[in-house]
Amino acid sequence: MSRVQLAVMLVALLGAAGTALAMDQPTINAPVEGAVLGPNYDISGSMPYRALLVVMTDCIRVDTGEVLRSVPGIRHYTNQDGSFAFRCASPRVSLGDRDVVLKYRVRCFEVNAAGEKGPEAVVNCQMAN
Repeated sequence: MSRVQLAVMLVALLGAAGTALAMDQPTINAPVEGAVLGPNYDISGSMPYRALLVVMTDCIRVDTGEVLRSVPGIRHYTNQDGSFAFRCASPRVSLGDRDVVLKYRVRCFEVNAAGEKGPEAVVNCQMAN
């Protein structure tokens, strides 16, 4: 194999690796920042391409920032045009002291075939009483 062929092959491999690693952050249209979420909620948004997305919902104490519970990431493919609309469950947290203020943090990100995670889109929401 000549040096030119080797160089061309190396450039092609590096270009393919760079493309595989470049993942975009999802755009979340709903819920919006500060929205009140019940036991289930709808999330919608878009990606610039068809992708496998993971949505995770954390329940957080406002006073301490402690994550009390999370709903493990549901995985869904976007539509062909990159748009998505999923139904998600919110974590249920039972505390004896109902004076504790809780909020939800909705996190959405892409995962690729190698299991690598792309940048997260995050929306902070209120918990319905």
